[in-house]
Amino acid sequence: MGYSLSWAALENGTFDAICAACDLRPTDKREEIAPSAVVAAKPPTGWHLVLYNRHEIENQKLARLSSGGEVVSCFVEDHVMFSSASGWNRGRQIWKVFHDCEKGRYHLETTGAVPAAFVEVRKRLTAEQDAAGGEKAVGVYDIPAELAKALTGFGHDQGIPGMTGDLYQILESVDAGGGKQSVLIRLTSMFKGKKKWQIKSRSYQRSACS
Repeated sequence: MGYSLSWAALENGTFDAICAACDLRPTDKREEIAPSAVVAAKPPTGWHLVLYNRHEIENQKLARLSSGGEVVSCFVEDHVMFSSASGWNRGRQIWKVFHDCEKGRYHLETTGAVPAAFVEVRKRLTAEQDAAGGEKAVGVYDIPAELAKALTGFGHDQGIPGMTGDLYQILESVDAGGGKQSVLIRLTSMFKGKKKWQIKSRSYQRSACS
């Protein structure tokens, strides 16, 4: 089982700013490994985090969120091996990095002024893919998520450094029915029933792209 999620981190923001920008409200429930649809956390890195399971955060929400400060977002869909990361500020997207496995295992595109950390992350993970078998291996796919982690200190496949216990607060839509969420890119299967999500390392097996 792979990951299907998106997250955004707001630097020096507030929990209230996240709720207002994303049309969310808090609940009194917390959890350790974030299996719920939407959760939030405050890592000790100074970033406020919101994470959506099985949904991609819409650009309009990222734009609203970034009106209060710098935002880094990340989206991973392991089932079709599509990943992206982007940076936002003052309501505008400043940069984006994305990989689409359907365009090749080494596919990687960028727009805007990507952060300086991108150079090292791309070099390291491309070399890992070369050493592991090239087109038969995975490495470049992880570049967007690793870049987002380098900038914010958060990785979706790991715990939050320096924090233990019920790290995540469960959020819900301000709409009574939970609101509408964006459809994932080329999602190939529907999720049925409640699944137990677990923290894993990057070494888990992913589905091969078509």
